[in-house]
Amino acid sequence: MLGEFSNADRARSLPRASVLGASGSRRGVVAGLQRRLRSRDKATVDGLTIGQIRALMALKRKSEATAGDLARAADVTPATMTAMLDQLDGAGIVVRARSDHDRRVVMVSLTEHGQALVAKRRRAWEARWREALADVSDDEVLAAAAVMRRIAGLFDSVGAD
Repeated sequence: MLGEFSNADRARSLPRASVLGASGSRRGVVAGLQRRLRSRDKATVDGLTIGQIRALMALKRKSEATAGDLARAADVTPATMTAMLDQLDGAGIVVRARSDHDRRVVMVSLTEHGQALVAKRRRAWEARWREALADVSDDEVLAAAAVMRRIAGLFDSVGAD
């Protein structure tokens, strides 16, 4: 993900990456906000939804995964993931194959087209973050993340009363 950065840039970016979820951590503040925006999960310019993009990014990190693994990574139900995979498979972005170790298990992997698409999306996303946060210090990012966590906790507690 941070392959374009020098070691010094990576070291400066670590707090941002871990707090904002850019490291792929499901605990990142951004991941929590994305879940809350799911109702707005419309197709983007390239026709993919946020849920599909999250699943593809997780798949890129693992090289292959089960539909259940991807459902957890995208924070969707297994049934929703199956429908997503049908669409992604039909578009030539992923391919499904039976596991060599357990024929009951179906493994999902990115096609070459899928790998190129994910790489393109990753570059665009990183550029947007760099631009959006260029003039924001690490301390400000950490403070904002703390506030967002509190807000996320407030949203999570709605209906718990």
